[in-house]
Amino acid sequence: MRFQQYGRTYQLDIASLADLELLLTMDETLWVATSAPVSAFRCDPRFLKFLDADANGRICSNELKTAIRWLLARLGDPSRLAAKADSLPLAAIKTNTPDGQGLVDSARYVLAGTPDSPQDTISLLQVRNFLATIQSKPLNGDGVIVPASTTDPQVAAFLKDAIACTGGSPDLSGATGINEAQIKAFLAAVPAYLAWRQNGVIPAGETTSPTMPLGTDTPALHALYTQHAGKIDLFFDLCRLGAFDPRTGSRLPGPESKVQQLDPVDAAQVASYLGQLPIATPAPQRELPLNDDAVNPLYRAWLRELITKVFPHVPQGGAGESLSEDEWLRVKAAFGPYEAYLAQKAGAIVEKLPLETLRSYQAPVFVEEAQQLLAADRKVAVIVQQIEQVECLLLYHQLLLELTNNFVSFPYLYSPDQRALFEMGSVVMDGRCFSFAVKVENLAEHSATAKLSNLFVVYLEVTGIAAEKFNVAIPITAGTKGNLAVGKRGVFFDIRGKEYDARVIQVIENPVSIREALAMPFVRLWAILEGRIENWSTSAEKGLQTEFTKAIAQPAATPAPVPTAAPAAAGTQSGAFVGLCFVTAALGSAFAFITKTFSGMSKQSILLSLGAAAALVILPITLVAYLKLRRQDLSSLLEGCGWAINARMRLDRKQREHFTRDYAYPIGAEGTPRHVRLKVFSAILLVELLVWGLLAWLNARPMP
Repeated sequence: MRFQQYGRTYQLDIASLADLELLLTMDETLWVATSAPVSAFRCDPRFLKFLDADANGRICSNELKTAIRWLLARLGDPSRLAAKADSLPLAAIKTNTPDGQGLVDSARYVLAGTPDSPQDTISLLQVRNFLATIQSKPLNGDGVIVPASTTDPQVAAFLKDAIACTGGSPDLSGATGINEAQIKAFLAAVPAYLAWRQNGVIPAGETTSPTMPLGTDTPALHALYTQHAGKIDLFFDLCRLGAFDPRTGSRLPGPESKVQQLDPVDAAQVASYLGQLPIATPAPQRELPLNDDAVNPLYRAWLRELITKVFPHVPQGGAGESLSEDEWLRVKAAFGPYEAYLAQKAGAIVEKLPLETLRSYQAPVFVEEAQQLLAADRKVAVIVQQIEQVECLLLYHQLLLELTNNFVSFPYLYSPDQRALFEMGSVVMDGRCFSFAVKVENLAEHSATAKLSNLFVVYLEVTGIAAEKFNVAIPITAGTKGNLAVGKRGVFFDIRGKEYDARVIQVIENPVSIREALAMPFVRLWAILEGRIENWSTSAEKGLQTEFTKAIAQPAATPAPVPTAAPAAAGTQSGAFVGLCFVTAALGSAFAFITKTFSGMSKQSILLSLGAAAALVILPITLVAYLKLRRQDLSSLLEGCGWAINARMRLDRKQREHFTRDYAYPIGAEGTPRHVRLKVFSAILLVELLVWGLLAWLNARPMP
């Protein structure tokens, strides 16, 4: 077991199958990460699906250990593990266990379909081509059978009808099929529906039956009856209400406001209004008048048809000038047996099919054929499952070591030649390249965590073609923040080199370097001073414009009135001018005092005084900046994405320059600022000479 230092963290060096085996005994507290979202990794989706055993969208330490154990139990030759090979010799698979032998047998089954290929090595491409071919076949092991899975036209018709009645299920081939549960439901519905229909048949020689009390016309008459039967029920309810509380009678014709809003030439409004009224005006005698003049026009035709077709079948059902409540109850009772029959309806899913077709589906041959097809599909499912295990072995052999080096350890993150699986790409912006970018799903949650990192973090909205859009977070680890601010644009290059447009949408500000931290107080002071000067200048300019406008607006012949009091603007300008004079005088006095003080001091004393003053200002700022920069931590950026990080990912100088780079001009290019350092050195030297000259002049002056 060997650890290696990256920045200020020590991480396990994982380079072989033996190192993977050591992870099973190493405590998780020494892992860099113990949990991460599946979406964080740029990896084969099937590989991640195999790893995420509980399908909760996260990969945890126990799932990674399970995968390592699974690979150790089946891989005999780990020599090609570090090469990330997508193929595996069959001899490298352990065959001393049933699982290992099953993998070899399944691999040979795949290779048998490609006789022109070497038969001793299986590749990921061969396995996936085989699985894709199976998925396109009618019997593909997904538990769904389609009509195309049989050559018998009658069985195919049976499957089509079953699919139509049950709704079916999507098949991997893209067609719609039916699963075992749906077939059982269809086969159970056929005899149940036929038995129910038989219960409604009128015996030969009879005109009615217990379930068809009105004869063969019972279904049609019941349909007519149910159209507005509720309106008649409501009429008798209103009659009882009016008898109990006569005050409600005035409310029945409809509110006056609705009558006022009614447009009598609008048919839709008239029909809607009539539909809100009872079938007839309730009366204390509780009888429904049957003459057209007393019936709501909306229900007249229906009531006439009901009287003509239904009442003759009801003993004492009423067909005079009015209908009593007792007579209406007898009409309702006449349909009671038929309604009970309807309530007992079974197998309704198959009622759309003809009865003769349903009777034919009761033949045992259809049940047998369906069972045989399901059994054949289950056999294919076993084969597919075994082949998927071969796919899992190939993916683990190719990618498990790499993922471990992006989970337990992060060597690729700090390598200039490799990229970590959770990195999204690089950003070119503000004349620099930022090479570390992580995808952000929830901007608010991520920024709340990233504020703890002490890093200067920039959030970008990355936009591609076809409305492709996502957000990334990038840390600024070297130099200064430059011109990075909300709205700044640049370009984003993903790991494959694809280019996107990028725009800054949020910034978390922190000092990027000690140089920037030292300059920050002076920058802020200068900003305050600059703001005050700008405010004074603006006020003075407005006052001058006001006075000038007043002056040119007066007629030439009219002498300007003598002001009794100074205008407010003039007072402001005068005050500002006087204030500026006082400031100038104060600065002059201070300079004279400093000059006089320095003239009485030795050269060494002056240097010590200046150095002490500078130290009093610079040292506290430097100390605070240094401590804050030492606490900068990349792990907060990953934790904001949902990672569980153990180690503090502090950065050293080399790593800072790795994540934020300024590119040099090409060698041999002309007109480039290649002598910047020389110019800076010359400027510093010139300042030093001026200071020394000033000190020499002060020492040369005669003492007063």
